[in-house]
Amino acid sequence: MTSSQYPEAAFLSGMTASATHEVRNVLAIIKESAGLIGDIIELCSTGRALDEEKVHKAVGRVDAQVKRGADILTGLNRLSHSLDHGPARLQLRHELEQIVFMSSRIAGKQRHVLTVVDGGANPGLLAHPLHLQMALFAVIGLCIEGYPEGTYISAGVGDTAERAEVEFTGKDGAGSEVPIDQGFDGWGSAESLVDSVGGTLEILRGGHELRVSFSTE
Repeated sequence: MTSSQYPEAAFLSGMTASATHEVRNVLAIIKESAGLIGDIIELCSTGRALDEEKVHKAVGRVDAQVKRGADILTGLNRLSHSLDHGPARLQLRHELEQIVFMSSRIAGKQRHVLTVVDGGANPGLLAHPLHLQMALFAVIGLCIEGYPEGTYISAGVGDTAERAEVEFTGKDGAGSEVPIDQGFDGWGSAESLVDSVGGTLEILRGGHELRVSFSTE
């Protein structure tokens, strides 16, 4: 992606492909749930008692998938319109939450689980929204590449007087921190994207933490 002659277009293309795949999954689950409800109604027409628990469960699945589909399309719409804007004052936590949500399927291919830890901080920084999303996605790509399959990857936002930070850490199924393999293929590209929005990228604590920091001035 980052080696493309048009990196912004390649990024949006990759996000669109992943999002549309997820929307198809959403529709498939809704169709399956609707079919189940139809089967229950048909059984009732033959005199069988209504299984209210199954109906409520199916309706709940439909509601959950409708919300998920709407969230995916909202995120995709926001990404596509980020091309229309120049640098702006952005809330780092909000931007991180969006790209983590949009990256979840990609991470899931390696059985990774991506989450954003609520530390209460949401510092503002001046950046181009699309370029910030690209930089964060590139760092997430390093985590996907470097952590062992099935790692629980958490991202936390912090801030100091002059810096805003995102710290990525990984844990195994037992809750123990695992070091990231530093033989990255995409380190140079990720570092360049982070630098393009005024950030720095570094590995800390003997490989147990990947940190991106941005100036808030």
